[in-house]
Amino acid sequence: MILKLRKPDRRRFKSKVLEKRRREREKYYSAVSVLVVKIILMIFLFILLSVSLRLFNNKFQESPFIIRYMIPALVVVFIIWLFISIFSNIKTIRDSSKLKR
Repeated sequence: MILKLRKPDRRRFKSKVLEKRRREREKYYSAVSVLVVKIILMIFLFILLSVSLRLFNNKFQESPFIIRYMIPALVVVFIIWLFISIFSNIKTIRDSSKLKR
């Protein structure tokens, strides 16, 4: 009598080590994609800053100084906040890549 050897059904088996690695890799990729989106947003904010400075400096010369530069100042505040956020995001990505090795 010869018994047939069956392959084990591994579809339901999930290794905890492999799942942990996969989750870490997904977190790393998502952090990198968030960083790219933030950099693109920073570029658009710089474009908005240049356009708003030109617009408010040339078109609204009769308005008071504070009102004329309120929107460009607000854009600069968001640029600074985004720069700090990008810097912290780079630090976390660097730390997580060191943990992988």
